Amino acid sequence: MNEKIDFLTLAAQAKEAYTNVLTQQNNNHSVRMSVFSGQYPWHHHPDSDETFICLQGVLTLEFRDREPVILTPGQAYTVLKGTSHRSHGSGRTVNLSIGIEGRATVMEQRPLVD
Repeated sequence: MNEKIDFLTLAAQAKEAYTNVLTQQNNNHSVRMSVFSGQYPWHHHPDSDETFICLQGVLTLEFRDREPVILTPGQAYTVLKGTSHRSHGSGRTVNLSIGIEGRATVMEQRPLVD
């Protein structure tokens, strides 16, 4: 894909409670845009780091073994592969996530500590 993408226009078109769309692929990486409020379940990616870039709202990345990271528009953070995490949007949140295309996502059915 070699075209200009307006993420904020795409986000404005998202009407579902949770929207996650592939927006770009570059070599073996993908850029996905998520629009949501609320909390995504605990999970990890065993084979890929995942970089989050906050575009709108406040995105909190929670971890089992350390303090959360809070992102506001224009901020980014990389979750290293294998790290258990979940994301939480305070109100409507728009963010990009970048990682290896086709990366495995292991959903963690029961919280270890919550």
